[in-house]
Order: sequence, then C-alpha cells, then structure tokens
Amino acid sequence: MLEAIRERAQGWIAKVILGLLIIPFAFWGIDSYFSGGGQEPPAAEIDDQPITQREFANTLQEQREALGGRVEEGALRKMVMDQLVNTRVLSLAAGKAGFSILEPQIQAVLGGLEIFQENGAFSQTRMDAWLRNRGLSQGELIAMISQDLLLRQVQIGYGEGALVPKPVSERMARLLAEQREVREAAFDAKTYSGVVKIDDAAIEADYQARQQDYTTPDQVRVQFLVLSQAQLESAVTVSEAQARAHYEANAARYAEPEQRRAAHILIKVDAGADEKSRQTARDKAELLLAELRDQPGKFAELARKHSQDPGSGAKGGDLGAFSREMMVKPFADAVWGMKPGEIRGLVESQFGYHIIRLDGVVGGAKLGFEVVKEDIRRELRQEEAQRRFMDSAERFSNLVYEQPDSLESAAKEFGLKLEESGWIAKGQTAQPAILGNPRLMEALFSDDALRKRQNTEATEVAANTLVAARVLEHRPPGLLPLAEVAADIRARLTRAAAGKLAVEAGSKALAAVQAGQADVSFSAPMTVSRMRPLELQSAAVRAIFAARADKLPAHVGVESPEGYRLYRVSRVLPVEPAAEQAEKIRVDLRRLLAQEEMRAYLESAKAKASIKIAQTSLDAKAE
Repeated sequence: MLEAIRERAQGWIAKVILGLLIIPFAFWGIDSYFSGGGQEPPAAEIDDQPITQREFANTLQEQREALGGRVEEGALRKMVMDQLVNTRVLSLAAGKAGFSILEPQIQAVLGGLEIFQENGAFSQTRMDAWLRNRGLSQGELIAMISQDLLLRQVQIGYGEGALVPKPVSERMARLLAEQREVREAAFDAKTYSGVVKIDDAAIEADYQARQQDYTTPDQVRVQFLVLSQAQLESAVTVSEAQARAHYEANAARYAEPEQRRAAHILIKVDAGADEKSRQTARDKAELLLAELRDQPGKFAELARKHSQDPGSGAKGGDLGAFSREMMVKPFADAVWGMKPGEIRGLVESQFGYHIIRLDGVVGGAKLGFEVVKEDIRRELRQEEAQRRFMDSAERFSNLVYEQPDSLESAAKEFGLKLEESGWIAKGQTAQPAILGNPRLMEALFSDDALRKRQNTEATEVAANTLVAARVLEHRPPGLLPLAEVAADIRARLTRAAAGKLAVEAGSKALAAVQAGQADVSFSAPMTVSRMRPLELQSAAVRAIFAARADKLPAHVGVESPEGYRLYRVSRVLPVEPAAEQAEKIRVDLRRLLAQEEMRAYLESAKAKASIKIAQTSLDAKAE
C-alpha cells in the first residue's frame, strides 16, 4: 500500500493518492438529450435506451482529433464505447435512485462561469458567441451541464462516504516520513559485456525462433495535400470597419436581455409521482403560501426551513439575477408578469410547486463595440473561411480525381504545400497523425494506390478538413534477411547474457555479505524515504523498507534494468511528520477509497443493466 502511494506521487503529499475524484466521462454521451434519433440501428443499447450512431461517431471523431492518432483505431473505438456506456449506465441508475437536477442549479452553473460574464454579471451575448464558435446550441450546453451535475450528485452520494480512522492516517504519515540511510553497490551488465561471446549459431537460432519480430508489415511512403478551413482562416482578414458594420447590422445580438432577481420556495414533486403525492405537495405549498400572505417578511425563514431546492434554500430562496431563457417557461412566465416585491403562487413546473417573490428588475444593456470587436472578427473570419472551404471542397475533390497521377495541379490552384510522409505501416499509427484516418489508410493500401500510384479521393479526416494522397514508394510485407538484422540480434543477446552474469554476481555478493564472508565496495551513504526515493527504482525502495530494522546493518538486493543492485541499510531515522500532514493523508485516503466505492457502484449498476453493443461499431474499419 505504501509503495503504491509512493509510486503515484509526483511531489508533495497532496499529490500522493489520486488527487481529486474525477470521472472522466462527465461530458460524454449527451446526444440523447437533444437528438430525436433516427431509423438506423443504435451503436449500443442500455436498458433499451439507445446510444445513437451519431452520438458514437461524433464522440469518436472528437477523440481521434484530441489524441492525434496516438491510439490504435480498434482500441480507440472500444475506449469511446466504454465511456459512453459508463455514462449512460450511471445516468439511468441515478434516475432510478431518485437523483435529479433542478433548473436553478443549472442557472447557478451558467451564472458562475467567468467565460460568460461581462462586468461581473452573466452575459447572454457572450454565451451565444461562445456557442456559435463551437457549433453548439444552448439546449446542448444545458444538457451537458445537467448530465455533469447529475453524475457529480452520484459521485457525492455513492463515492464520498468513505471513512478513514485518524490513527490510520497518523501511522501512515509516520511511515511515509521515515528515512533510512543506505549504501549501494552496482553490478552493471555492461561490465560483463566483454566476456560474453555470441556465436553465429546462436544468432541463426534466434532468427529462426523469432521470425515474427523480423517480419515487416505492408508499408507506404506518401505525398499528400491538406485542404482545411483552419488553413483558409489564417489567410482571412477582417477590418475594423467590417466588424463595426456587422455590429450595427446585428445590434439586437449584442444587447444583454433584461434580467430579474427573485427568490422562491420549491416543494418538489418527483417525476412520475402519483396523484396522492402531488396533492400532498400542493397542500404543503398552499399552507406556506397562506402563511406568507399574512407574514411576507418570513419568506427567507420559510425558504431555509421548507424549500426543497438545495441551491437556493440555504440562501433564503435567493436565485440571484437571471434572464428569461434561463428558467423553465412556467417559472419565467410568472416572474415576467410580476411587480417588484410581489409574492406569487402556486406556480407549477416539472420540478414541483413554486412560491415566488420578485426582488428586482435589471434592465438590459448594450455591449459596447470594443467589448465584442474581437469576437465579431473571429466569427467573421470563421464564416468566411467556412464559405471558402465549401466553395473549394468540391473543386479540390474533382481535381484530384480528374488528374489521378499527380497532386501538383491541386496544390498550385489552391496554394497548398505538397508534403511527404515517412514510412507508414498498415494497421499501425501513422505519422503525421492526420494520415491515420481509417478510410484514408484503407485507400492508401488499395490496389489503385499501390499498383497504379493514383491519387486517393479527397477524404474528410476531420471537420472541414480534406486530405488527398498518393503513394510514392511501397514496401510489401516480408521477412528481413538475416544479414540485415544479425547485428541487432547479436547486441540483444549480448545484453541479455551480460545481464544474467550481473544478476548472478550480485546474488552471490548478497549471500556472501549476509553470511559475513565478503566485503563489497559500497557507495557513500544516502538518505532515502518513501516520499523522497532519490533516483532509486521502485523495486529497490520496496526492498529497502522491507528490510528488518531490528537487525542492522541489513542487506537486500534487487534486479534492475542495468543488472543488479545491492543495498546496505545502516540506520533507521524516524521523522515526526507535521501535524497537518496526517490530515492531508487522511483526506487523500478518503478520496482513494471514494474512487474505489464509485468504481464498485458503477460495476454493480452495469451488472444489473441490459447492455447490448453493436459489434460493427467496434470494427476498426467501420465508419
């Protein structure tokens, strides 16, 4: 346990045990919130709830671009599917367990995001510009926030109840702080390389036994062109006059909507509740409303005591300032029909029954041109680049098809640079990564590309990015001749034999010093702790701290990548850790246990769910 903690540490104790509890799929799998679906078979189904082909394909493409071809296609597809399945399983399990997200919670997140703020307040215009730049709708953003909040609720509900006794953390703090004085003796393989003799027969035998290691896959070296919106955008300029003209022509877009400040008391009604439960909630809300009509000054007190909105209840029902679009329609309609100071109820929404008090009206304000100028320029550049890309894409595709023996005409017409790759192996990661698109790779190893040296068709490898390529050289798969790999085989066999001799010598030296029969030349003393292992291998640290402290000096030995290391443990230096260190360890241990509990909950939920995955989605050739 202690060494597992040390190996994961990169710095001080706060980094020892996993850090914050984060599930990496919080923003994955949002398509079902805003997609109406289609007739195509789903990529997967969880309890009859589909993960659509569109959802899987979009997430897959995002991860391809993010990882830059560093993950093999089949493994990437499985990783994406696992993440989508995990997210959907947890979301469904959360719903069954009674977790839900209220509109004010979403509003609080939106209002707290600095990227959407102007002069310290939420700006609808800034959010709209951000959404446009990323091709998202407000509904999609709200869906992502809802899912993230829901999964965080699950994490808190099922993963934050771990308890760590104080004596355990104090004991661990002392063990982590403990230091040992050690000396090292090295038995390096390179010392024995000179006595190792590898004959030709051994090289021949290794070659015959490991021919799969000396077989090269199908390989190509290619010439390629890239036409992308990003390239075109770099050549687009937008003057201040153009930006100002756009600003004036779209004045309504750059005016912040009117906002209102209100407080509410929510008596929650769960989705699917029966009529009796709904009536019970309504009766409770009616009693509160009657009390408020007699004593309106008790609004904050009653909200803190009775409101079932956890976000605002503790603040006396205060929701802060919000625009009309940020609230569900029944709530917004009521607020925008009220006068400041007015109390209204009951207002029914999908969350239950609201009693609302309007606290103030914040008039909309127009954003100045200087504030939004750069956003406008960026938007206009992107729009112009997209227009140019759409105008060019068809011509580019036709040109590389109509002149299949060369890419030079397309390069000249569109001002593109002809680039060349190194050797690319079939089925392996391509460099540059942009050539690793499965459809493009399949085209590069097709008969037309290999035998006729014809251009591939223009392939969309990412959003608004086309690549056309042609094979310059081809290496068919085959066994490398022995003469070409003999030197490498000899070097590898020599290293292995020398390493074995080093381990034998080190093991003999360990036995001798333990028996008091030999004197080994050790290094100068060094002080090692689990948290400060110097440059020692983790196996060496484990051995050093496993040595008995009641019989010193103690000797331990471990194999290492270089050969063998022998250690003499001379002294144990107990160190009393700072008081706050034990508490930090306690917090980190709770996080570690919480993560394990969360993993166990996810596995339990998956075991109970009906999960059906379409194998075609995991096929590396599927698109």
